[in-house]
Amino acid sequence: MKKNAFVLLWAEISAEEWERKYYAGDVPDVSPYGYHYLRDFGYKVVFSRKKDAESRVAFIVRKIISKFLGADLVHAWRHFTDLCCADVILTHTDRESFAILILKALFPGRIRGRTICQIIWTADRLNGSKGIKAKLAGLLLGKADLVTTLSSINAQWIKAVNRWANVEMVHFGISSDSFTRQHAGSQNNGDTLNILAIGNDEHRDWVTFASALNDFNDVSVKILSKTFQRTVQSFPDTWSVESASSLRQVKEAYKWADVVVVPLKKNMHASGITCVLEATFLGVPVIAADAGGLTDYFGADEVLYYSVGDHQSLRRRLVEMAKDSNTRLRYCRAAQLRAASKDLTSKNYIRQQIALLNATAVQK
Repeated sequence: MKKNAFVLLWAEISAEEWERKYYAGDVPDVSPYGYHYLRDFGYKVVFSRKKDAESRVAFIVRKIISKFLGADLVHAWRHFTDLCCADVILTHTDRESFAILILKALFPGRIRGRTICQIIWTADRLNGSKGIKAKLAGLLLGKADLVTTLSSINAQWIKAVNRWANVEMVHFGISSDSFTRQHAGSQNNGDTLNILAIGNDEHRDWVTFASALNDFNDVSVKILSKTFQRTVQSFPDTWSVESASSLRQVKEAYKWADVVVVPLKKNMHASGITCVLEATFLGVPVIAADAGGLTDYFGADEVLYYSVGDHQSLRRRLVEMAKDSNTRLRYCRAAQLRAASKDLTSKNYIRQQIALLNATAVQK
């Protein structure tokens, strides 16, 4: 008999809507971040549901509680029966993880399923401190059967606030169906270097990006972001700034690019890893800030790193990458080989979590 796996997604998302978007070509995987692959590992999968017609009052109350506790407790409570029936419970973000762990503490013995709780932003939002809030977070995380992070830096922080927590880093991955490996190497043999930057993450460093490219000659710049113009007051009229509306648009942008730049502020959760992987799979070399533990995924011979917040360092890396297509080709091929050897796919991302959970069961 198959075991039941319950995936508590964030409240605003519907797995059914996501699947429809996948078949419409708007998102890369059948389910958010590939959780449908649990079926391949012997599980019957149930996803949390988006509440239809949530009243304004209910929305405000839920958000206030979520903000105060750092946990979407109302959303988790709405799925309490599902949580009690599940053999395995998985979360993708911090608010859902802490919500489940609070319910486990409030109702001991009711939620018996083994929990895989992913933590992404907590360390950054607590500024990497080890104060009382961090200790409380650590106590809750100690109740999880397995805590996962996307970077070793994040895992080390959790161990520092609770050395008894069972925390492991898992390598994030993207859909190998939507992002099939493309021939490495720029299609552009002209004098103009096409530079692409994508992302809406709060840790994108658009100021450093804009400063590095100020008066940079012989480049075309394309930015797909909802946040760029909020932080950069002025930029050349020749730059293209848009919001990505479909997967097709994103893939066309990568096809256009000679280089992808991932500008980042200091962080602990591998911010930007999705863009790095997408570019790598589609055959585009990457320049990225040395931040967030990206080196857990790619070494300095595979991604060209610059110093965080240093626009001159980024500019030097751009000059280096612009020199000739052979340099770009070398980095891209090396990155593709690393991605293949580590199997940085969404299916393997799920496989790692199940393997780690099973290993924990054997240890106990």
